[in-house]
Amino acid sequence: MLTTILFIVYLIVLIYTTFRILLDTESTPKALAYLLLVFVFPLLGIIVYYSLGINYRHQKSTSKGAESQLEIDLEYQKGVKNNTLNLLNSNQNEIRHYELLVHFLSEIGGEHLSQNNFKLLINGEEKFPEVLKTLESAKHFIHLEYYDWENDKRGNQIKEVLLEKISEGVQVRVLYDDYASRKIRKNVIRELKDGGAEVYPKIKVRLRQFANRMNHRDHRKIIIVDGKVGFVGGINISDRYDNSIDTGLYWRDTHVKIKGPLAASLQRHFIVSWNTSAPEKVKFSKDLFPDADTMSIEGISGLGQVVAGGPIYPKSNIMLSYFRIFTLAKEKLYVTNPYFIPSDSIMDSLKQAALSGVDVRLMVPEKSDSAVVGAASRFYFSDLLKSGVRIFLYKKGFVHAKTVVSDGMLSVVGTANMDIRSFDLNFEIMSVIYGKQFANALELVFLNDLDECREVTIEEWNKLSVLKRLVHSIARLISSLL
Repeated sequence: MLTTILFIVYLIVLIYTTFRILLDTESTPKALAYLLLVFVFPLLGIIVYYSLGINYRHQKSTSKGAESQLEIDLEYQKGVKNNTLNLLNSNQNEIRHYELLVHFLSEIGGEHLSQNNFKLLINGEEKFPEVLKTLESAKHFIHLEYYDWENDKRGNQIKEVLLEKISEGVQVRVLYDDYASRKIRKNVIRELKDGGAEVYPKIKVRLRQFANRMNHRDHRKIIIVDGKVGFVGGINISDRYDNSIDTGLYWRDTHVKIKGPLAASLQRHFIVSWNTSAPEKVKFSKDLFPDADTMSIEGISGLGQVVAGGPIYPKSNIMLSYFRIFTLAKEKLYVTNPYFIPSDSIMDSLKQAALSGVDVRLMVPEKSDSAVVGAASRFYFSDLLKSGVRIFLYKKGFVHAKTVVSDGMLSVVGTANMDIRSFDLNFEIMSVIYGKQFANALELVFLNDLDECREVTIEEWNKLSVLKRLVHSIARLISSLL
């Protein structure tokens, strides 16, 4: 009798779980993976699904974030002059091909086109000195939002500068990812709070909610100083990104320093994040969005926009932006990304570009820091190679940069990987920069990095054993659950 009752209960739970997967999981590959797991390993599959598959925080963070974003956006649009049309008209020779992209990014993110100065920063050796110098120049406020902040030399250097600036009357606000930056909870965070900084995790991780809250991570790496200077890119606050410090592995990454109205765009998204995380909301004020000056910074002048993504946004902004940029390529498209597990749309956009005669090159690490991700990315190589995409494996160390350069005119430097997590689950942000000078500089970096790569050929890939192909395929299925 008891066995019959337990079986009926199990059957009801199984049917209910199946309906939940079908109705709530928007990604088809992810839904299929969960269904397969639930039916092949019934009890384990159900436990995994309810632990990792449901975004319990999604509805709460979406409504709260959307409300905050609407409030800030209304004030932001009033206070920031929209020069998009004027800039498009005055830069027709250079940007005409990207006019629809500019409007598209404005539509999905409310971002105006603006004139800025950009400084390309390669690796931590270039980023950290520039960051420290800029932090030391702060007069009013410093805002940081970081995925991974380590308790090491660079992590403590930045902490000390922040404490020094607080003593001078500068207001410091810090958002950090509670999981990735867990090593600094007991010292760096405590010292910053004791020193007068306002510091909060973007998404608080508690033991009883650990599994389901892991679905959302704050993967951004941004700094805004006085509302006029900003930093964005792939480099976290950690010694391992600085190759002048021997950590045993060479890291290749890219960041950009921005001076101009685009810093206000970074600021807008930081405040939206802050208002979903901190108990006291920050209201829009002219002090937070001062008039930008682009004249007094070394670097490259160009036009730019910011694209932000995450669970509070109604669309997959990051994925849609990558897709639109890839489909606009006419001659060459160079992509660097450490975690390449693309959606069908991204795969199609890369293949159609290559099949249309565009020189499409993809650079990924030869050895990933995640065995599953590394194996999963290989699953897609065969289809790309057959379509004419050239694939390069970076050998010198670990390439962590998230960049795109297209047709010697358009560049992307940001935080977003090319996987479902960055497209739909993580809070991400990236800069889209229009202009020959910056694109030529970023393209030169890409071409120099090719010297540290080996190219994968279709002949080599066709010789892969059945076992290796099976491993890649299984890793692809597992990765869709992560």
